[in-house]
Amino acid sequence: MDNYINNANKLLYDFGLLNELNNYGTPYIVGGYAMDLMAWNDLDIYVSNECMSTEKLYKLTSFIFKTFHPVWYEAKEDVSDGKTVWFHGFETEILGELCNVDIWFFDSDTITKTLDFSENIKQKLLVNPKLKQIVISIKQSLIENEQYCFDKFSSMDVYTAVFEDNIRSYKEFIEKYGDR
Repeated sequence: MDNYINNANKLLYDFGLLNELNNYGTPYIVGGYAMDLMAWNDLDIYVSNECMSTEKLYKLTSFIFKTFHPVWYEAKEDVSDGKTVWFHGFETEILGELCNVDIWFFDSDTITKTLDFSENIKQKLLVNPKLKQIVISIKQSLIENEQYCFDKFSSMDVYTAVFEDNIRSYKEFIEKYGDR
């Protein structure tokens, strides 16, 4: 797990991703990294989107390609419910192993809700530190069984299971939620 954090730090700081994102708004590192629940090389970053534009989307795309040489890449602008969201997702092997980075440009309300959720999880982990290994173990089992993806199970499913439904193992998780 420490290796995942070290890899994320290299992407953020050594390769300058966090510094670059400051050119587009205020970045917030969220997800497993922020909650110390990383189960693989997956880095999630939210950026306030008040200053984002399609032109900046292209500029960030150029930085990502020049810096990270992605093996997979996606960028898009999406407008729904009157809100505009920009997304950059890429996978890179620049560190010698596959690392996934998802960058979302959201409005401040969405970011605030995510930060509050993360803080709530961190507080629960302080009360019961054993839950950290349970979350990571379930995530890793889902990854190993190729069930940890958009059309099957997500981190949010694991957090709900562990923190709300008192699930304590991968077996219990699959018994309760089924093998989607």
